[in-house]
Parts: sequence; C-alpha cells; structure tokens
Amino acid sequence: MKQKRKIFSILLAGFLVLPSVLCTGKAEADNAVYVNDGGSVLSGGLSSAYAVGGNGSVSAAGGTYVITGDGIQQIGQPSAPTTGVPEDGDDGTTVKVKVSTARVGLYYYYSDKRNTALSFANLENKVGSGYQLGYYDSARCFHSVASTGVTTLTMTPDLNTALPAGTVGAYHIKLPTAYTDFISVQKAAAKCPGGFPAYINGTYYVMSGNYQSANAAAAAKAASGLSGDVFTGSARSVLVTKTGTTTILFEFDCGTSANLAVHPVSSSKAVTWFKNLTYYGDFEYFRCASDKLTVINIVNIEDYVKGVVTVEMSSSWPVEALKAQALCARSYFATNVNTYAAYGFDVTADTYSQAYRGTGSASLNSDAAVDATAGEYVTYGGAVCSTLFFSSDGGGTENSENIFTSPLPYLRGVCDTYEAAVPDSMNRYKSWEYDLTGAQLAVKLKNYGYCGGDVTSVQPCYSNTNNVIKLVLTDANGASATLTKLSCSSALGLPSVHYTVTQSAGTFVFKGGGWGHNVGMSQFGAYAMAQFYNLNYRQIIRFYYTGVNISDGVMA
Repeated sequence: MKQKRKIFSILLAGFLVLPSVLCTGKAEADNAVYVNDGGSVLSGGLSSAYAVGGNGSVSAAGGTYVITGDGIQQIGQPSAPTTGVPEDGDDGTTVKVKVSTARVGLYYYYSDKRNTALSFANLENKVGSGYQLGYYDSARCFHSVASTGVTTLTMTPDLNTALPAGTVGAYHIKLPTAYTDFISVQKAAAKCPGGFPAYINGTYYVMSGNYQSANAAAAAKAASGLSGDVFTGSARSVLVTKTGTTTILFEFDCGTSANLAVHPVSSSKAVTWFKNLTYYGDFEYFRCASDKLTVINIVNIEDYVKGVVTVEMSSSWPVEALKAQALCARSYFATNVNTYAAYGFDVTADTYSQAYRGTGSASLNSDAAVDATAGEYVTYGGAVCSTLFFSSDGGGTENSENIFTSPLPYLRGVCDTYEAAVPDSMNRYKSWEYDLTGAQLAVKLKNYGYCGGDVTSVQPCYSNTNNVIKLVLTDANGASATLTKLSCSSALGLPSVHYTVTQSAGTFVFKGGGWGHNVGMSQFGAYAMAQFYNLNYRQIIRFYYTGVNISDGVMA
C-alpha cells in the first residue's frame, strides 16, 4: 500500500498553482495539503496525488488544484458565490395538512379544449393478483363491494363501446332479485347465461348479456325466457370487462353519489400497468361531462411525490437537489388540494399542475430523496407555501407580483449566482439569443391589441434582479403596445424574462438566459447548489423562498 504523507511546503513547481495567483485568502493551507505516492516529489503528475482533508479524509486529486485558506480547491470548479450562504438547520415547526392521499387526474374532462378522457381504459397487474372493486367516500376511504382474480381489466362507460375484441353493448337484462352481498350475487350470476353481478345504488343484481339496442335485449329476453327488465345504466355507469374480450365481469352504477374505484390486490406493494406506465395506488373511473371516462390515480402523497420528482428532475441528479424538488412537489400539492374538485380530482398529471408519470422513472436515488424528506413542507407564517418552480432563471428569480398577480412574501426575487456553475452543455437555455425584426415583432403583438406598423423602438423596464417586467414597443408613428408580467417573454416567444434588448441594423437582439417563469426555485440552480457548492436541500429551499420554514406536516 502506498504511504500517503503530508507535504507542508509546496515543492511541486509546475504542478501546483500558487493561491495568490488564482484565489484570495491566506497563502498557507489551514486544513488540507497535498500528499504524494511516497516521495517528496510527484512522479506521476497530480493524477498520482491525494488530497487529505482536515478530518483525515483521503481522496484522489485527479486534477489541478490550488491550496487556499479553506483547503484544497480544484481549478475550474466554481468559486464561492457572491450571495451569502443560505441558513441551514431544522426549524422544529409543524403545519396542518388536509389529506394524506392525492387524487391525480391522469385522463380527464375539464373543457372542450382540455379533454383527454378515454373511451375505455385498461389495467394490468404488474405486482398483484387481481382487484377489489368499490368506491371512495368523501373521507378518501376505500369501500370494497366486489372482487376479481382477473389480472387484466378494461373499464368502459355503459355505452356501446368498440373494443379491439368487439363491441360491448349498453343494454342488459336485469333480473328482479336483489342481493345484499357480493358472494350471493356472484353465485347467482354464475348460473345465468351471460350473467354478471351489478352494484346499483347500493344493491346487488344479476345482469344478463350485453346488447347494442333495447330491442335486441328485449328479443333476447323473450327467447331465453328470463324474467326481468331491459336495463341500461345511468350517465355515470361503468362496466368492467376482461381485457381482450367482450365479457362483462361487473357493473357499477351509483349515479353521482360514488364512482367506480379499482384497488389492486397484492401481498406486497401493488404496482399496476396503465397506458404503458406503472403506478402505485388505486384507480377511479367516472363519466364527467362527456361520454368518455375520466381516469384518476388515488395514491399516497409520498408515492405521488416520487412520481413527480423524477419527471421534473433527472433521478441521477444530486440527492440534495432531489430533496429540494420533493419539498416543492409536496408543498405545491398541499396548496392545490381540490383545485379540480368539480372534475373529480385534486391536480392533473400534466403541466397544468405538475407533471406526474407514476413509478416509471424513479430510482433508488430519487426514492431515497423523497423518503428522507417524507412529511416535510415549505411553510411561511404557519401555512404551506405555494412552491412554484421552473427550469432555470439566467441569473435572477422574480417577485411573484411582477410575473403573475398576487404578491407573496416568500416569493421574492433573488440574484442567483449559483446557477452559472451549471455547464453550458447541460443546460441548453443557460444563454440564448433571438433576433427579431420590427415586422416580426408587430406580428407577434397582434394578439395583444397592437394595431401599429413595424416596431421601431423597444424599451424594457428591469426589476432589481435584472428581469424584464415591462416592455414598451412602438412604431414610427407612435403606436405602441405595453407588455407586463409574464407576457414580457411569452408574447415574444422568449424562454424567460431574463434578457437584454439591443438594436442592430433594423433587428432587435434579445439576449438572455433561463427557461420558465422565474418565480420560486430554479431547478438548475438547485442542481448547482448541491453539485458544486455542497449545500443541502434546506439551504436550497431557504435561498429560493424568502423567510420560509421547513415544517413537519400533521393531519388537520
């Protein structure tokens, strides 16, 4: 084993760069110096050297270094930021939260312009052995009313629905006998040709067959000699079939009082396939304002956060950055519970809320980050914060009222000197330039009430963090348009509000950096703080959110 010993005098001319050349501070090392592979002179360059910390830790140098008053620093690594290092430490505070489960709209009806609802929806056990069928009450508790050992299910509205295996008809023969439990109705259905159990407004019935018209159902009833009525479900009725067939396994119809919920059964933690993604938790189906199905994932809040973090950040990013993202995702959800209650869920799985893709992109690293911060929320004044976040800021975040509407005390703009440490190759929007002619600007402004000619003047107004928060564009005759808040970037198709404007030969040059709305946490800034400055998630959160606490959530 090579002996590693401290060298207290700098003898490595040609290898070490003196600290007085590249950094400030004391010339002598206080806590760490170089050691070599056994001799007083390195024989293999700095790649054969070791760095010894003040605590005795040893690591390979592997690069060119300087000795500073703070120890050894690799040349080319970011220097300390000009802003103060954010506060660390645990606040020891608590905050009341409303729910411990999330209702996430995966496919849904919201309006004619936002309608992703499905004609049918498949489920398949990945880890599991069948399902319980039932409903959730207003307290988000699941009630089972049926079960099946079939591992591949297809849910359809009780309409004539075309499936790959054929059409499932919306008309059935409803037998008159009512049952009070699932086992009894299941046994009775098994004795009936084409029979299946149904749960209608709290009572079980046997249904027979599926037909595409009332006349066809009536003719089948007469031919079979079955007693009962021709039946079709309400506007909220949902059928459960075996995937790949037109065989109905169960019908659920409780009108507007309850929706069909499907709970995967497993001896370990269930994982379910849906639309080529895997999910924890349960699923709920109902017909909202259209004939198609809204599909909701009902999942524990921590599992929900695990599905958000790795869509918003790479799961390979530093764990402290992932922890910060976990706090943001959890806090954002807590402030948006029931936002879409009229449509059956809390938040969407897309960027109208925050992106969520189930378990698919999670890793041990990202799951560990969520687990390490489980139950923690960003708070201000005893309430959970609306923790907005975005990709990158270009050098400065912004006050909430300068981009959106409400001034929030914790969403204050900060000059961000950390984000610059991210390599250009990693952040494609670290710097950008858009060249637009006056004619092009005039076209872009038409949607903002501008009726002038080619733009000849662009006058920006900057905030204290060097973001454009007002933009006045004028033509040669004095016609003008004034952009404010987020429209300072969105109206012109610019990636962020962090830019400068110059004019060159009839062209306006918009030169800046960043991607997003610039309010709250910069994700690339969080990466830099963790990766290059060794700061933890509490420090990241306190840098981007002014005056906040990190609190443990307790149920209200």
